[in-house]
Amino acid sequence: MATTMISADDHIDLGYLPKDLWTERLPKALRECAPHVEDRGEKGEYWVCDGETWADYRGERWFAKPNRTRLALDRGGVGEAHRPTTPGKRLTDMDREGVEASLMFPPIIAMQVGEPELRNACVQAYNDWALEFGKAAPTRFFPVAMLSSVDAEAARDEVIRVAKLGFREANFLVNDVTLQMNLKPWDVFWAAAEEAGIVVSYHVGGSTQSGTVRATIDAMKPGERQGLFDMGLSNGATSFFNPFVNMFNFGTLERHSKLKFCLAESAIGWIPFVVQEMDYRYKRQFERRKSDDIPLKAMPSEIFKRQVWATYQTDLVGLHLGCRKTAASATSSCPGIWHP
Repeated sequence: MATTMISADDHIDLGYLPKDLWTERLPKALRECAPHVEDRGEKGEYWVCDGETWADYRGERWFAKPNRTRLALDRGGVGEAHRPTTPGKRLTDMDREGVEASLMFPPIIAMQVGEPELRNACVQAYNDWALEFGKAAPTRFFPVAMLSSVDAEAARDEVIRVAKLGFREANFLVNDVTLQMNLKPWDVFWAAAEEAGIVVSYHVGGSTQSGTVRATIDAMKPGERQGLFDMGLSNGATSFFNPFVNMFNFGTLERHSKLKFCLAESAIGWIPFVVQEMDYRYKRQFERRKSDDIPLKAMPSEIFKRQVWATYQTDLVGLHLGCRKTAASATSSCPGIWHP
């Protein structure tokens, strides 16, 4: 019997969402401002909202382009519009690849909305749609809820709501995670997530970052020496470094000891070193301070083993560092998840 897999990090990308997702689901008073698809002639169709262009809409016109980006769908011989958000076709693709169940993260495009009421309504509308999509195959589709990192109380309200609806995980895009999320105003969110029993994840994606390899390459002028490659969406996992360390350094995970936390599409080879280094830096505090003066009481490695998971795609280094696989193979088309 062929081995089946659980894909720990699939996606519902923005380009494949229904055109009317927000225009039909937002309150009537907000629909004029709703995210929608705009036809820009020869340039194509794009998702736009609040004066901002989010990303391309991958409808029939996009797939008909002779010079479009080639996708995993093409490698499977089934590159076509709407396929990932058509339940029957998605199941066909999963069956072909031997995937039994799929954890599906929200779009990784930043999708920033400035106006609070509109922003919160957009998040809720996506989550409601994703819940309905998951019900098409409830033992195989497991959508992850979307959260906004802008407002602690709104994030608290939404994580409580989606947990009651049946979501098992809720996600922030790591490029939009801020230090503020580890300070007191955000305690209301972490406490609510812990009490709800829902996994909170930081997934690769979000707003464009400066100082990355990609940004450096793009800044080179014609005639200057050019860089050959970047380090991917997570910039070689460096986009995760500060958000990950801050969860320990500011005591977020220690204060909420029942919270389960996941780094999603972060890769894993870098994590053992960083945890080791956090332990070293933590223990050095006792050389100059009394135990009572140190607010954190547990070693970072203890907290990590108790509360943290991570997903990867291909990461042989991480697997050779003693990480225990609990899902898809690192050499398969599906991302895996590990926990020490």
